[in-house]
Amino acid sequence: MKHSFVWICLLLMLSACSDAPTPSVSTEQMPATQKLQDLPVLRVEIQEVVDTYVLGGNQTDLQRDAMSAKLVGSIVSWRFKVYDIAKEDGRYRVISELMDGSVSGAFGKFGVVAFITPTDEHDVEMLLKLQTGHAVEIRGRVDGVSARTALVLSPAELVR
Repeated sequence: MKHSFVWICLLLMLSACSDAPTPSVSTEQMPATQKLQDLPVLRVEIQEVVDTYVLGGNQTDLQRDAMSAKLVGSIVSWRFKVYDIAKEDGRYRVISELMDGSVSGAFGKFGVVAFITPTDEHDVEMLLKLQTGHAVEIRGRVDGVSARTALVLSPAELVR
């Protein structure tokens, strides 16, 4: 019962991400000739990010602030399992399955919400075929962290 309550709370928090966030780094600021795939990728493992933000972990506010400063505005490329995909305003919102921290005593979950604008029909086909539990690799600009439960990538793209 306790785990069900935690899941419900976390899903409610993630649903707060359902509206498209106002990007802190505008996609219009990226030159038309410069694509995400052409930008350098920050080398940080997704599990390190999860362990930094997950509730009940052993990281301090100072460490979370340092991680946020490193991530926000950077390009990352991660592979994760899909929980849900929705289409809104011509782009797709891909939500990862909730991930556990690796630290003993961590009880929270952490997810990724990526806003993808398809570049062609192949992207649309790939998004339509993805199901809950399927693994996908996504590259995107980190827009921010939502309530220590989700990292927002906007803009983002599928890695083929």
